[in-house]
Amino acid sequence: MFLYLGPGLGGGIVAVITGIFLTFFGFLVAVFWLPLKRFINFLKNKFNKG
Repeated sequence: MFLYLGPGLGGGIVAVITGIFLTFFGFLVAVFWLPLKRFINFLKNKFNKG
C-alpha cells in the first residue's frame, strides 16, 4: 500500500529541524556566552575605575 504524505510534511520537517537547531543555539548562548560577557564587563569595570 502506498501512502501519499504531501508537500506539507516536508515543510513540517524543515520547521522542526530548524526549531531544534535554534533551541540548541539559544541554550549555548544562555549557558556560556551571557555569563562570560557579564564577567568580562565586570573585569573591565573593575580595572578601569582604578
